Amino acid sequence: MTNKRILFIELALASLVLPWTLHAGPSAVCNATADPGLTPATVNGAIGQRLMGEERASWNLAIQRNAVAYKAFHASDFFTVTGTGVVDRIPSEASAMDSQVRFDQCELSGFNVHFVAGDAALLTYHVKASGLDHGKAFTLESYASSLWMKRSGHWLNVFYQATPARDH
Repeated sequence: MTNKRILFIELALASLVLPWTLHAGPSAVCNATADPGLTPATVNGAIGQRLMGEERASWNLAIQRNAVAYKAFHASDFFTVTGTGVVDRIPSEASAMDSQVRFDQCELSGFNVHFVAGDAALLTYHVKASGLDHGKAFTLESYASSLWMKRSGHWLNVFYQATPARDH
């Protein structure tokens, strides 16, 4: 798999919180189920719950290729860090809209919200996914982090990184 393909997959994985399954095709949506292990205290109350919802919505929009709405979740200075370096917002967002990549399955677990300041929250989670990349099957397992900041009254995603899990 090329570095560009890995970037897209990592970007598309940037944003989920609770375990869920995607079905093939761009009309798939993120269907989250309740995790009895997660309580409001675990995810830091209403703001943490809201940010998890924003992550799920971002995923849905990327899977559905709704570029306008997907981009609205990102700050103007949004960037990602990949195995090949720093990638700015515009190429990151373009990669997430690649119609030649399809997710058939994706599971997120171990989600947590870490408030690093009153207006900044780091979301972390474990993700497993599989699907097709330009007709070739892929599987992915990684640990992801996404930094959200409140700016002018709105929570926006400013940073994303996924680190491949060991032995995968």
